[in-house]
Amino acid sequence: MVEESVEVPQGLTTDGLLGRRYLARGIDSVCILLLIGAFFLIEGAILSPVTQSSSLLLTVLNLPLLVILWIGYGAAFESSAAQATPGKRLMGIRVYDARGERPDFFQAARRNLVKDGPFLLISFIPGGRLLSLLWLVAHLVVMHRSPVYQAIHDRFASTWVAAPEATTQLHIA
Repeated sequence: MVEESVEVPQGLTTDGLLGRRYLARGIDSVCILLLIGAFFLIEGAILSPVTQSSSLLLTVLNLPLLVILWIGYGAAFESSAAQATPGKRLMGIRVYDARGERPDFFQAARRNLVKDGPFLLISFIPGGRLLSLLWLVAHLVVMHRSPVYQAIHDRFASTWVAAPEATTQLHIA
């Protein structure tokens, strides 16, 4: 993991974002599942005459495509000018590189590969649910111990998540 000090620029904050990050993750998971469902509907319409014996082959061939779709979703949106997936956008948060700028596509892809890749791969092995839970706990422990709430995937890709201070602060008149 790359250990780089993150200095949060004036006007941005990482405080109070954990709930927003979790909600954004939920929204993005629904969006990704809808995309995957659409992928299977289109594939089913195109390949409907395929016999039952070759459906296992299609499943095996689809796994890499689904991983690419899942990782590519986050990478494409987080490296865009918006610096956010639809879920992050709705929650008013963005992904930044270590300099406080927009991450490039490969940096965002590394971030998403480390974030989601292990969950996707672990889910196909026996005992995968327990391993997934352990990986999730490791992410949460690392994120909660970081002064700027960087999870394992953020540290690995030298990224962090922030929001404009005005959107997270409680203003009492």
